[in-house]
Amino acid sequence: MLFGRKKEEITRQKFKESKYPVLNPGMGWYRPFLFDLSEEVDEFLLSTVIVEEERLCLLEIQLSAFRDGPISHEGIFHLEQILDFFHANKKDMILRFAYDFEGKAFEKEPLSLKQIFVHMKQVSEVVKPFEKEILLYQGLFVGAWGEMHSSRFITDLSVLKLYDEFRSCFGKRVYLALRTVRYLALIENSRGKDEYLTLFDDAIYGSDTDMGTFSEGRKQEELDMFVADRKCPVGGEVLYGDERIRQEIEAYHLTYLNSQYDKNAIAQWEKAGVLEEVNRRLGYRFLITGINASNSGHHTYLKIEILNVGGGICTYDLTLSVDMAGNTYKTSFMGTELLSSKIQEYVIDLGKDISGLKDSELSLVRSFDRTPVHFANSGFRKLDKIPFSKLWEK
Repeated sequence: MLFGRKKEEITRQKFKESKYPVLNPGMGWYRPFLFDLSEEVDEFLLSTVIVEEERLCLLEIQLSAFRDGPISHEGIFHLEQILDFFHANKKDMILRFAYDFEGKAFEKEPLSLKQIFVHMKQVSEVVKPFEKEILLYQGLFVGAWGEMHSSRFITDLSVLKLYDEFRSCFGKRVYLALRTVRYLALIENSRGKDEYLTLFDDAIYGSDTDMGTFSEGRKQEELDMFVADRKCPVGGEVLYGDERIRQEIEAYHLTYLNSQYDKNAIAQWEKAGVLEEVNRRLGYRFLITGINASNSGHHTYLKIEILNVGGGICTYDLTLSVDMAGNTYKTSFMGTELLSSKIQEYVIDLGKDISGLKDSELSLVRSFDRTPVHFANSGFRKLDKIPFSKLWEK
């Protein structure tokens, strides 16, 4: 019997959730950083403006200097510098490549799709070493502010060609977010379902359609069709601090939001008393809801129940581990399994000798780089490894 007492074979099934937000990779508040690949990268300046409390950054990469030819060797070097800097500072990245960030896409974009394809190929080769730290890509290189509007390349045929080239260069298993549901429908009606195709919404609550993100009168229907059934992160910018956000964080699968553009909305949420809830629910938020051990075939199996009480999606392969008596016992799973309001159970085989279990530790990490993923349980704040004594009922 575990710990020598039978009653300790049954553990608490109700775990209290903390009231504070949890900082984890690939989610939460972000701020944008604009770079022109024709210009030098000021790493000192960057080091003064990145924020430790934000794990995610939007890198807006302007390509207009190369509209008439390939990206120069210096431009490629600058892109490598940018990615290296954010990697070294342990930031996960959203990438948006575009030619215009001033509303002048017709002036700044190349005159042919072929030139855009050349640039896609060039930058795709640079980003490959960082691909696991890139949460998603926004847009298909075209449109004012990279938002796929006010461009000569937003005809249905051009968008399909851009999508095909993007997938050819960057791969089929990277998340690609497009600005409106119309483009998602266009692509999937023509190319079939794409499990890594998602939405970025830079006008949440800007109008009844989120400024054209959704079709007139069909916002809820399209959320259900193109967001609810996808295990993909969604995010962007909020234009108005509507209190509906409390109910709709989960409907949007909101994983990330702009902390700078949203300042008025943040002030409105604070005044309405909902900001703390937004901070807690934005992104994924894992709560241990149960833990118990059972014996079978001379082995002890630890069963851990986890619930995502946030609105967002975790896109990473995760590893759940128990460190006991100098040994590590673990199981791995995809974070996308943990959807809101659905408890998942994970089992770890602890072997035959569990005499050291009382002094063991539990941890959850992102598998590829061992970055800790923190739980939202009360009392676990910033703990990379949770002492088993905090989990087991005394």
